[in-house]
Amino acid sequence: MSQATTTAPGHPARGNSQYTPLISGGADSGGSEGTSRVLNDLKRAEQDFEWYPTTDRMIERVAACMATDTSSIMDIGAGDGRVLQQLAERCDHEPELYAIEKSDVLIQAQPDHIIPVGTEFYEQNLACLPVDVIFCNPPYSDFETWTATVIESGHAKRAFMVITQRWIDSARIKQAIERRGATVRVIHSDDFHDAERRARAVVDILDVRYPLKRGYSRHDEAVDPFDLWFDQNVSTFDKPLEDVEELTGEDLAKTYGEASIPDMVASYDAEYQIMQDNYRAIFGLDYALLRELGVEKDAVRSGIKKKMVGLKNKYWQLLFDRLDALTRRFATRTREQFIDTLTRRSSIEFTVSNARAVVIWAIKNANRYYDQQVVDLFRDLSTFDGVENYKSNPKTWERDGWRYRAQDHSHYTLDYRIIVGGYHAIATESWRSCEYPGGLYKGCHEKIADILAVMGNFGYAVCSPASRSRTWSPGRWQDFELSDGRVLFQVKAHKNGNLHLRFLPEAIKQLNVEAGRLLGWLRGPQDAQDEIGCTEAEAVKWFGSSLRIAPSGVKLLTAI
Repeated sequence: MSQATTTAPGHPARGNSQYTPLISGGADSGGSEGTSRVLNDLKRAEQDFEWYPTTDRMIERVAACMATDTSSIMDIGAGDGRVLQQLAERCDHEPELYAIEKSDVLIQAQPDHIIPVGTEFYEQNLACLPVDVIFCNPPYSDFETWTATVIESGHAKRAFMVITQRWIDSARIKQAIERRGATVRVIHSDDFHDAERRARAVVDILDVRYPLKRGYSRHDEAVDPFDLWFDQNVSTFDKPLEDVEELTGEDLAKTYGEASIPDMVASYDAEYQIMQDNYRAIFGLDYALLRELGVEKDAVRSGIKKKMVGLKNKYWQLLFDRLDALTRRFATRTREQFIDTLTRRSSIEFTVSNARAVVIWAIKNANRYYDQQVVDLFRDLSTFDGVENYKSNPKTWERDGWRYRAQDHSHYTLDYRIIVGGYHAIATESWRSCEYPGGLYKGCHEKIADILAVMGNFGYAVCSPASRSRTWSPGRWQDFELSDGRVLFQVKAHKNGNLHLRFLPEAIKQLNVEAGRLLGWLRGPQDAQDEIGCTEAEAVKWFGSSLRIAPSGVKLLTAI
C-alpha cells in the first residue's frame, strides 16, 4: 500500500473560529430568491438537512481540476443536481450522473438524467458504486465521519470534498487516508460569506486521489476498496503454516409477488445476515484445515464479493419485476432501454429508502419514455407517400430516402393509410421459422407491438389475439379490434418486405396531435384545429393526452 500524503496550504480560519452548520451538496437554486423558496419547501417538509448550496466559485475550481474524459460522476448529498450538471458540462462526452440525496424535495427537483443511487448516507456501500469521480459537500455536523467513509470506501479514481478546515486536525480522517493509501491535496480555500445561503464557515476543497491498478493504457482502474477491506479484516489466510438453504428467484416471486417494499427489505436483511454468519463460520475454521482443503484466499474473497452482489441483484430484480404497471405500457425498444437503465441500479444497497427513491425515479422517467415512444412511432411510420403537410407548411420534399431522413422534415401529419417498406416481412423458407413467428418477421411483430403500446396508452384497448399468435399469409389483411368491436388498425404483409397499414382515422389523428405537441409543432389545441383539421372537441381531448403514471398508481409505493 502506498504511503499517504497530504498537502495543506495556509488555514487562516483554523483554531478559535466559530462555525455554523454547513453543507449538503449543491442545488440549482436559481439565485437568492430561488434558494429562499427551496429552503421554505424543505423546512415545511422537515427536510432541511443542513442544506447549504455549493457556490459557483467552488464548483468551477473542482471542474478545472477534474479530467475532461471523466465518464461518470457521483454527488453524495447532491441537492437538486446543480453540481453534477455543471461538472458534466466540463467533460468531453456526456458522463453518467449519479446522486445520493436524502431530501424528497430535492430529489424531485433533480433532472431526469440524474440517477438516484441512494438516500441515507449511512445505508450506502460506496465500494459497490464504482465511478470515475465522487463529489461530496457533507453536513458540517458530521463532516468527519462522512469524509473518512468516502476516503476509505469510495470506489473511484478521485474524490473532491468540500469540508471545514478543521479536517487537518482530525485523526480519523488522517487514519482513513493512510488505510486507503490515498493522496490528498487542498486545491482551494473558500467561505460562504457571500453564498446564496450564508454561513460563517471557511472550507477547504480536497482533491483525493485513490490508488490505481496500473494498466497498459492511460485508463487505469481504481483499486477496489473491497479488496483492501478484505485484506485488512480477514486474516485467516495470512497466518504462517506451523448451510442454510436460500430462497430461489422463483420462491421469491411466489412469496413476495404482492409484498411491500419493507417486507422485501426485511427478507433481504435476513438472508444477508445468514450469509454473513456463514462466512464468519468459515473464517473461524483452523487455517491449516483450510489449506489442506485447498481453500485459497483470492477465491474466497472473489466468492464473498459475488455473493453480496448476487444477493442484492436478486432482490432488486424482484423489485423491477413488480414495476409491470410501468413496463407493460412500453414499446419494444423503450422497454429494453428502460430495463437496461434500471438494472444498472442493482449495485446499490437494498434498503427501504433506496428502493423508494428508485421507484420514484422509474415513474418520473417512465413518463418521459411514454412521450418519447410516441415520437419514435410517429417517425417510424413516416413515409413519403403517407404524410401530408400542415396547412401552413408549403415545403415540398424529394422522395429519395425520405423515410430514412424523416427526422429532417417537420410540420406534417400521417395519413390513416401507410405503407412501410422493409427487407423482411413474410417468410419464404420454412427453416427460418425462428425469425418468422407465425410466418411474419420478428421485426414486424415488434412494430405491431409498438403500435399497440402507444395506442393503448391513448386509451384504445385492443382485445384481439397478439400478432405472434396468428398465422400470417402474403397479401391478407389482419384486423386488430377494440373491445367495442371497432377495428383499430389493419396490417397486410407482403413477400417484398412491405407492411400495409390502415388505421382508425380518429386514432391516427390523436397520434398526429400528440406527436406534433411533443415535437413542438403544435403549441395548443387551437394549433391542432388550424393545422391538421381537428374539431375543437377533438383538439381539446387529444392535446396532452399521452399517458401519465402518478406515484399513487404504483402499488409498491402505496404499500409502504
